[in-house]
Amino acid sequence: MTRDQLSQLRREVDAKLAELHRILKPAFEPDPVLPGVVTVSRHRCGNASCACAREGKLHEAVRILIKFKDGYATRSLSDEEIRSFKPRADAYRRLRKARSNFGKWSKEVVELIDRIERERRSLEGLSEEDCKRPLR
Repeated sequence: MTRDQLSQLRREVDAKLAELHRILKPAFEPDPVLPGVVTVSRHRCGNASCACAREGKLHEAVRILIKFKDGYATRSLSDEEIRSFKPRADAYRRLRKARSNFGKWSKEVVELIDRIERERRSLEGLSEEDCKRPLR
């Protein structure tokens, strides 16, 4: 490998380091997190005289799906609860996305370092017999 190719690999590692700060930014947010998802559900109430049964207009309810160790729980939210739960659920989603992106980032960096190692390997000074043996 030429010095230019090795320099290019090193620049790629340096660029990955700069990217790390952006990836981990959600980990430094001070906002509390709630492992859940806020969604809008549409449903029929079951009342035969209701517009949802006659005209097909579905009722909307804002709900939260919360993850617990032993399963999930859902509940409808009031407007006040929406203002409380939604930012925390969004912060949780950003934090989990950062964790996922960090895992991908670390694999890419390991691959770059492995490429640098392969390119820097030298068998200089080894016996002719040892030079024929593959390195790890």
